[in-house]
Parts: sequence; C-alpha cells; structure tokens
Amino acid sequence: MRCVSLWVLIFVALCTAHSSANQAKPANTTVNLATNISSAYSADPATAYEQTLLPHLQCIFKQMQRDYSVQIMPWRRAYQDVKSNRIDGFFTAIPMRQIDPYAVLSSPLVLENWYWFWRTDTIAPESWREGYKLGSILGSQQETWLAEAGYKVEMTGNNLPQLIKLLQSKRIDVILADREHFMQAAKELKLDINHFQSRFFRYVPLGVYFNEQFLNQNPGFLLAFNQQITRCSTVSFAVTDYERLQIQELLGRKIERWKRLPNLEPMLIAANKKTHGLSQQEINARDKKWMRAFAENDYGYSIGLVDQPMSAELREIKKQSQDMITEVIVTDNRGLNVAISDMTSDYWQGDEEKFINVYGKPANTISFGNISYDESTKRFQLHLSVPLYSEQKLEPLGVMIFGIDVEKVLSLVQ
Repeated sequence: MRCVSLWVLIFVALCTAHSSANQAKPANTTVNLATNISSAYSADPATAYEQTLLPHLQCIFKQMQRDYSVQIMPWRRAYQDVKSNRIDGFFTAIPMRQIDPYAVLSSPLVLENWYWFWRTDTIAPESWREGYKLGSILGSQQETWLAEAGYKVEMTGNNLPQLIKLLQSKRIDVILADREHFMQAAKELKLDINHFQSRFFRYVPLGVYFNEQFLNQNPGFLLAFNQQITRCSTVSFAVTDYERLQIQELLGRKIERWKRLPNLEPMLIAANKKTHGLSQQEINARDKKWMRAFAENDYGYSIGLVDQPMSAELREIKKQSQDMITEVIVTDNRGLNVAISDMTSDYWQGDEEKFINVYGKPANTISFGNISYDESTKRFQLHLSVPLYSEQKLEPLGVMIFGIDVEKVLSLVQ
C-alpha cells in the first residue's frame, strides 16, 4: 500500500505548525525550513522520505517544544535564502563547501549509500571523471555533489527510472545513485539487475543546514536538535545484507586467522581465572574509573593493557589492514578488556550488543553493529565481533571486537 503523498504530509506539517504557533507560542519561535523533495523512484513524490523523514522532524521539534514550517523550493534558491537569512535552514542536504561559511550541517537524518551503476558491456575505469557520459536526477543530491566535484553531467532526468532507461539505451554510460533506490527503480521497471554492474562509492550523510545567524540567536539549538535525532529515530544506520556479504568475503578468512593468534588462548584462560570472582559492583567500579580516566586523557590507568605483547599484536593487525580496521579489542568471558590496540572509551563491554550478540554463540558467528558517523574524522564505522573458544575443549573464552571503517572496506571489495 502506498503512503499518503509527501505533498499532503508537508501541507499538514505546515498547517499544524502554523496553528500551534498561533495558539500556544509567539510567531518568532517558528523555525522556517526549506526542502527540495525529488522522487527517487518515479514521478510520484511519495518516497521513503515521507515515511521516515517528516515524522522524524515532527518528533524532533515536538521534543524541543519548537514549531516549524516547511516550504518547497529549488536548491539554489534555498542556498541563497540561507545566505541572506530569509530562511533558518534547508534539508536534506549533503556537506557543501559553498554553504559552509553561512550555515552549519546537523548530524545525519538520513544515510544514503551511493554506488556507480553501469551496463555490463561497458568496461569500468578507475574513475568516471573523463570520457564517460554521466546522468543524474535533476535537483538531486548526486547532481549537486557531481557539480561541486567537477564532474560533467551530460543528461538529467526527473527520476531514477528515466535515468535507468537512458543508461539501458546507451545514451549515458553511468549513474551515481543510492543503491537501495536503484534496486527499487529497476524492480519497478521489471529489469534484470544482472544487466548492470556496480561499485561502492561512499556513504553520504544528509542533514539540515541551519543558518549561522539563526544558530547565534538560538544558542544550544543545534546541540539539542542533534540529540533528538537519535532519540526520535525509528531506524538505525546499518549495512545491507549485500554489504555484509561483501565485508565477510574480504575479512572473513583473516578474522579466522586472527582468532587463533598463538598466545591468545592461554592469555584468556589466565584472565578468566583472575576475573571469575569479581562481583558486578566491582566490575562497575572499574568501568567507571576507566571511563573517568578516558574523559580526562589519563592513560595511566590503562597503560598495562595497552603496552602488553598481545595489544602490540592487535596494533599490528590494525597496521596491516590498509586502514580498514580502526581498533581491535579482546575481552574475557565477562566482557572485560584483556587486550586493546588503542585506548577505549570503556573497560567493560559485557553490557553491549557487540559482546552479548556473540559470546557463547556458534564459533562461526559474526555480529555487525550499527553504522556510526564520527564527525571529527568524517568516518563511518561499525563494530564487528566474533566469539573466541579454546581449541581443544571448545569452551567459550571471550570475544574479539573489530572497529571497521565501512567505506574503506566496501571500496576495496569492489
């Protein structure tokens, strides 16, 4: 069943915001936003955004006790209106150099998964920058990014099905699109997906660009907005089943080898004997002390773990991974750190999914955590964890946890 049209939802949001502003709050508390909703699949603007994004915004502003209004306009006008302070922000937007001096991008509301798509009869180059005809949806995020990055877009379409038809008829050579959107559009066109090849390009965080002047006049607004993004979200950022298979294909055999490091089993057996009698209260106390030291950049408390030989071996794994792995942690059977490649934010992993989902599970279990976006490093990361067992008795000993740079892995697997 198709959802109510996005235009109807926006109209309702506008009316609701206007009505509540008149009844309860001064008009100057309303946050004025703009958007340029284009369809991913067809000429009908009803897309996944109407199911997730607008309710998400409604929840955020309700929790912040702020009213908001939304108007639809072309991106170029939105940029100018933010720059000239005529609107407070626009969504959903990719990071853009030309707008950064005048506005600040929120944490991601949406995470898109961009792939290059081309016909199977075309030999894919390392770069599509020269000699190939690119196509893009008019007014889309991809068109904006391609223009900013210096790519020449030969043809545009109103929607993705139109572009796929242009690709199929050889009028263009390649499309840059969200993978889920492309698959959905190909399905609607009843096309065999094997007629196309694809290569991962990058994850793209889409958020709200808020006017710098508006943020100066509303101190604390952006922090509160970003906090509510997570609280109001009903969907976590996660790798697709397809991407899980790709990651396992690239890292699976290596992980099996790393699980059998020569000194790992005796170290874990000894560690488990030491922590066997610890009460939960004692574990919590150690964890709090560790987290306090981490927050204060005091590494004296953790230096014993960081400097031990097994931690050095974990750092070597990280070094040889071609930047795919950002950290490695080994825990005992209580979830306490036993060896770490880098200083971690907490000492006890036993209450987290990366431990709970694998400890004591079948030996071939691999658990994928959700994707997190690190604003400081601009990296998309997830935790991948596997159970550790004794070789002879097959007794559960602990867990090995890998921090994975998802974009790096997927770019290498193609």
